[in-house]
Amino acid sequence: MEKRALLKYAYDSTAFYKEKYAGINLDGDWGEIPMVSKGEIAHGGLSVISSKYYSRLGGPGMVSDYTSGSTGECLEVHTTEAEQRKALLSLWLFRKKHYGMDARSRLCYFYTFRDSGGDGFYEYRKNGLGFSKEWLREEHLEEICDRMYDFEPRWLLLQPGVAMVLARYFFENGLEPIPTVGYIELTGEMFTEEQRRFISKAFGAPVASQYGCNEVGTIAYECPFGHLHVMEHNVYAEVVRDGRVAGEGEYGNILVTAKNQLVMPFIRYDTGDVGRICRVACQCGRSGPVLELSGARKNDLVTLKSGEMVSANLFCRVFQAIAWSIEGRIFQYRVEQLGIDEFVVSIATDEREEEVETLFRDLIGETELRGGTFRFAFAKYLLPEERTGKFQFFTNYLS
Repeated sequence: MEKRALLKYAYDSTAFYKEKYAGINLDGDWGEIPMVSKGEIAHGGLSVISSKYYSRLGGPGMVSDYTSGSTGECLEVHTTEAEQRKALLSLWLFRKKHYGMDARSRLCYFYTFRDSGGDGFYEYRKNGLGFSKEWLREEHLEEICDRMYDFEPRWLLLQPGVAMVLARYFFENGLEPIPTVGYIELTGEMFTEEQRRFISKAFGAPVASQYGCNEVGTIAYECPFGHLHVMEHNVYAEVVRDGRVAGEGEYGNILVTAKNQLVMPFIRYDTGDVGRICRVACQCGRSGPVLELSGARKNDLVTLKSGEMVSANLFCRVFQAIAWSIEGRIFQYRVEQLGIDEFVVSIATDEREEEVETLFRDLIGETELRGGTFRFAFAKYLLPEERTGKFQFFTNYLS
């Protein structure tokens, strides 16, 4: 569907876009169509769902999932199995073309607590073996690696932070690369070329980047020649700077319009990331737009008393558990580490503040941060940092 048709579909079928575009000329300049933020979608609730799918929610063929919360906002995304297959089709074609992987290739991956929907530390799914990120601790690395060796995966789908932990363990313990692994795909965080080389050497396999988000799927995919090609079968991508459409090669906020999501339309959706779009004559044969990222999402690390650094994903787990326990919603959260065992927790919620604070203290007491000092600040909205223009769900001022 063309982007103008997607725009009009969203306006006609959802209360959210009907209100947002009130008084807007939908046939006018595309750059004048208002952008949509994650916070707006999160607050929109069912008003963002197409009226054509209301009666089907939760039924056969329907799928719902939560975004990772890496921006401090958890969002439930609704789609269908058919839409998911269509969105993934071009990604699988390029995985096969460039790296020889298809849906039958055995895979190892890491998931968050909310992704699994359970409380186990690993899971087997068809051709996949997944591990909980919460299990990624030094005392479990030997067992994780043993299970990966035994499973004999052909490829790994990892966040760069996870890949670096595993790569270090391989090197520091003199482990040989898993002989069956022929490809590694990194997603969800920025990584340096030094990290790419380190990971590639540890696993003895080429490394490629997949850039995307749970809301719309894959936005861009890296070919063997190092270019992030926009997945034009799945999204319309654009860059906006100072409220206007940026020129070619100019950095700005990355917006996407999803081509394959009619259940929950995303029109000119602000990813919260910064980048630019260029056109290159790539040796891989593709001639479409190429995305270059600057300051995309990056998960930070929490410093413990022992000096050990652990993933801030533990806060994602805590807030997801809170969201499952209350009648209201957690719209945003931000955690700042000011000192060893000293944190400021900022929360935007429509639930009683006392209940949320009590739940947080109870749940954090079950983690490595038990005994820490937590100060709370509640607000209607949590705004991006003025210095970076981005919202980070966790910031460590000690690192």
